[in-house]
Amino acid sequence: MTQQPTELQNLLDAVTEAILNEEQDIEIIVHRYAVPRADVEGLINVIKRLHIVLVGVHPSRRFAQRLRQDLMGQQQRNVINRLRYLPPRVQIAAGIALIAGFMLISRRRFVGDAHHDTQEAPALQ
Repeated sequence: MTQQPTELQNLLDAVTEAILNEEQDIEIIVHRYAVPRADVEGLINVIKRLHIVLVGVHPSRRFAQRLRQDLMGQQQRNVINRLRYLPPRVQIAAGIALIAGFMLISRRRFVGDAHHDTQEAPALQ
């Protein structure tokens, strides 16, 4: 390969773009740069294989949100957001504790109201 490095880089960039855009005119690109096909055949094969093997992956919305918060230093301000990112077992335990607390408070009010009603009721003679 007697071409300058920038010329070779431009050729490889053009070939990569053609493969990514699924254009099949690689021969035209190679002729445009006046490079013998045999000199860049190996590199073109590597680019094609990488295009087949490498698959684009998009991060989940949850990951992106947590990363943004970590990078920008935003603190989670409410309890629900904090609980959402806990492991499932901890979420279940928190839910059970919440329900048990609600039942305990309701029971106290019910028993307290019943006890209060019996003290206020006048005794029948």
